[in-house]
Amino acid sequence: MVRKRWRSPRLAVLLAAFSLSACSGANTAGEDGEVRMELSGNSIERPVYLPKDLPIPAGASVTLSGGKLENGKKSSMLIYETQESMNRLGTTYKEYVKDKSLEQDTQIIDPHNMIINGKVDNAYSYSIIGSSLDSKPGTSEVIVTWLEN
Repeated sequence: MVRKRWRSPRLAVLLAAFSLSACSGANTAGEDGEVRMELSGNSIERPVYLPKDLPIPAGASVTLSGGKLENGKKSSMLIYETQESMNRLGTTYKEYVKDKSLEQDTQIIDPHNMIINGKVDNAYSYSIIGSSLDSKPGTSEVIVTWLEN
């Protein structure tokens, strides 16, 4: 059975940009204000500019983490894999968005996919997208982006 994955052209561009800027070393900062870091194991450091209270499941395996300051605007991306179910992740992030009174554009949660995104005028845009991984049964991948407007 083939599972449908949610795709967003804007997210694809952001993911490509962050993928190109990721590095394989410890935390480094360049003259352009870009902060790069590689995370491994169960130790989770949050990328700069990502809200410190954003929930991340215990035991999550981070595959990409980075933050940038470009043209005076902050952006951050985090990609991780977890054994948490998509329904549980969706409920957690839905509650987080509600508790923070964040504006929502889209909120779709099903057993295999999750899309929660929105924009707070004159502040930031956010996107939390998740999908079950066919290549790793029982594993979900979550992509979080936070962009200053």
